Formats: sequence, structure tokens, C-alpha cells
Amino acid sequence: MRLTARWLPACLFLSAPLFFASNMVAARWLSGSVPPVTLAFGRWTVAALLLLPFIWPALRQGRLRQVPAGLLLLLVLLGGVVSVAPQYGAAAYTSAGNIALIAALTPLLVAVIERLVWGIPLRPAMVAGIALSFAGVLVAAFRGDMAALLRFEFNPGDALMLCAILAWAGYTALLRHRPIALPPLLLLWVVAAGGALFLIPALLLEWGHRGVPHLGAQAFWGMLFLGLVAGIGAYGLFARCVQNFGAARASMAMYLVPAYALALGAALLGESLHAYHAVAMALVLGGVALGTLRWPGTANA
Repeated sequence: MRLTARWLPACLFLSAPLFFASNMVAARWLSGSVPPVTLAFGRWTVAALLLLPFIWPALRQGRLRQVPAGLLLLLVLLGGVVSVAPQYGAAAYTSAGNIALIAALTPLLVAVIERLVWGIPLRPAMVAGIALSFAGVLVAAFRGDMAALLRFEFNPGDALMLCAILAWAGYTALLRHRPIALPPLLLLWVVAAGGALFLIPALLLEWGHRGVPHLGAQAFWGMLFLGLVAGIGAYGLFARCVQNFGAARASMAMYLVPAYALALGAALLGESLHAYHAVAMALVLGGVALGTLRWPGTANA
């Protein structure tokens, strides 16, 4: 028992980013068989149905009435709609590794949003970290090809993922500055159920444009996996990490997401690893570390 208690925090720290990375790899695997809005709708529907028995008592007690409806709506739009469907759309154009590298920008984008919306000053190290990480994203987006950079041949998948991660950064910043007085599972159910509900108009447009998809066993198991792993598991594990390590140290676990995604993409999807991946990862993670870690002597910076 003592050995288990000792290793459990480390397992949580290593497992949370693995679950987030598996979401990106699964989206890439399903991109040819399930349209992106259909996939996002299926993920959230599965998550909402699985969570409903656990949060039903809180719903019956009227806990949602304690939170402003406008704030909940904004959280659903950012965390359940805009940060998910474009991410799955990106999977049709770019690799799981690129998706994860762009997602690694989250802590820096949160800092930029906090500066623009709440006036929180950016430390010089944060500015340098943003520049360094953005350079890494450019290396990944243009595949290390300077000629493509000069011609600005930008992969549409990378652009979609950047939109998704901007929404996720907004969701994260909003939760930090406008905390919600709801149990974590209930808030997750609101995001899942609300996300599925607000995706319906886009779902109907997608079906009208592409036709109603014929979803087979691969789509069924894929949506079940995403609902369990990405919709519930990743959030739950990260919440436990925050309880064990605190928010600042727990966020460092997310720096492992690109490494997991690149490895899983290569092992399971046959995605090629190139030298520019290593350069991009070094720049992105180095920039995130520079911008978010507190170095000795900078406690009041």
C-alpha cells in the first residue's frame, strides 16, 4: 500500500498528458471516416450520457441556478464547441504531432489573453517564451521548409488547430478569473451536454453539405473512446494532478503531450518523424518553460 501511494502521483502526472495526446491521435485515426462536427458531437454526447447518472442529484438540487447563465454559455461555447470541432477538422490536414505542438502553446496564449482582457502584465521572460514557441510552431507548420515559409504555404489544419487552442486558452483563462461554484463533474457535464446541443446547427450544415455519414464500427468505438478518454478521463486525471501538485506544477505535465502524440502517431498511424519535429518541439517546449516556469530570484517578477 505504501509503495502504491508513493507511485500514484507520478502515474497521474504521466497519465494525464497521455490521455490528452490519445485524443489527438484518435481524431487523426478517425478523420477519414467521421466528419469533424459529427465526431465532436458524438464525443460530447457519449460523455454527457455517461456522466448523467453521477451528476443527476446535483441537477435535481438546482445547482446550475447558482451560476450566471451568460458565464456558463460562454464556457460551453469556448470549451465545448470552438475548442473541439476545429481540432477534429485539423486532423484531416495535419499530423497528430503538429496538433499537439500547437496545443502546447496554451499556457502562453492564456497569458496573452490575461494581458488583453484583465490587464495582467507580461513578464519579459513570458514575451521571450511566446516568441520562441511561435517560432517552433512555424517550423512545424511549414515542415522546416524555409521556401514554404517565404511562400506562406500554411497548412489549413495548423490554422484550424490554432483557432481551437485559442478558444481553449480563453476557456482556461475564464475559469481562472471567473471561477465556477460547481462540482467538477457537474461543470464537465454542462460543457459536454451544452457542447453537443450547440453543435447541432453545425452538424446539420455538415450533413447537408457532405450527406449523412454512414458510421460503422470504427466510428462507434472511436466516439466511445473519445467520450471516455478525452471527454471524461483526461479532465478527471488533470483535476487529480491539480489536487496532488497544485495548478502550476500540474500544468507542466501538459508539456509531455507533444512527445506522446509524436510517438503514438508514429507507432499507431505510421506518421513520419523528421528532424524538424525535434527542432519544433525543442523551440515550443523551451519557450513554454521560459515563459511559465518561475526561476530563482523571479518570485516577484
